[in-house]
Amino acid sequence: MVKFFKKILNSEFLPVNEVRRLKVHVVMGFLFVITLITIPFSFFFNYSTLYQILSLAAFGLFYLLIFIFVRFKKIFTAIQVSIIYSLLLTVFYTRGISSFYAYIFFYITLTIIVFYQEIYSYFIYGTATLVLGIFYTLTYSEGLTIVNDVPGSMYVYIAGLVIYYLVSFAQIINNEKLYADMNLEWVRTNNFNSNNQDDLLNFIEDIRAGMNESHIFEDLEFQKCTMELSQFIAEQILKDGKQIVNLIDLYVYIHEKGLESILKNDEISVALKKNANILGKYLLNENTDMFSMIISFYLKFHHTDEYNINRYNYNVENITSLTDEQFIAFCLIYLYLKDELLEGDKWNTIKSEETDIEEVFAKIDLTEFFSDQLIAFYNDNIDLLRKHSKKH
Repeated sequence: MVKFFKKILNSEFLPVNEVRRLKVHVVMGFLFVITLITIPFSFFFNYSTLYQILSLAAFGLFYLLIFIFVRFKKIFTAIQVSIIYSLLLTVFYTRGISSFYAYIFFYITLTIIVFYQEIYSYFIYGTATLVLGIFYTLTYSEGLTIVNDVPGSMYVYIAGLVIYYLVSFAQIINNEKLYADMNLEWVRTNNFNSNNQDDLLNFIEDIRAGMNESHIFEDLEFQKCTMELSQFIAEQILKDGKQIVNLIDLYVYIHEKGLESILKNDEISVALKKNANILGKYLLNENTDMFSMIISFYLKFHHTDEYNINRYNYNVENITSLTDEQFIAFCLIYLYLKDELLEGDKWNTIKSEETDIEEVFAKIDLTEFFSDQLIAFYNDNIDLLRKHSKKH
């Protein structure tokens, strides 16, 4: 029980399916309590004894169905059955008595549906509950009337139910939007990280090739350590380490031959291909989950310099001390700004309010990027630069 409550408190860190499963368990507990309370109260309803027994048996059957669906991990189906269960319970009360207590069950049913945060389920079952609630209020308005009620109080009950339905619907739609935005952001971040890891993997491969070093999986000490450690763990869990040794051999073989070539090889058994496919996400020479985990682990211990507003040096003079290279750099920057950014050819997507390079240079502090000598060169040769840039 303590573990269950801890899961509820930490549900924000759980997968969606696990959260749904927790919600079903909570609703099952609530419905169980309500059903237990209903049993003694049902004798005061306007039902025959046989009808009461059959109704309670039907509730028990529905509850058993919910349990079975949860047991076999059919969570979505269990959600639908639990909602239908609450609707039937509401109908049982509304057909048995005509009072304010039966009217409350419409709010209870809507609350259960809202609790699941399933927009389609809410639209279908929530709307059905609302229609049933309005019909019940109009039909049994006398039973809902309380002493000293103002005239037209029936419409207050209807308005309250409609407002609760609409507010809950708006809240579910907002949650769906937030979840969709969060999921989209996660996809973008995941793609961004994956692309960076691809570049990082290629960079590591270039460094390794430049240093004439072999892959880590080809290192005999690494293979020996991996086999011994894996065999020890397997012996503690499976009481048999031979299977793990075979898997380690397959793991190294996948690195050497490649996963795709193994899966396409007709001479390899189906069982071996299944194991190879499972081990595929642990490869060290591809952008896999294992590589991502290693990089994430390494970055936890990698010192990153604190942010400095001047961490990037833009001054050409500090990049090279050779005067001719500085002049070449200045001319290249001049041509790039003039031709690519300000002229606006058909490939250009950068917009600028300025259309003249001299106007741009006049409005910025050139000393941040160029030496005084380069600035003097520019001021003395504006006409020359303009003339040759046109030819360019």
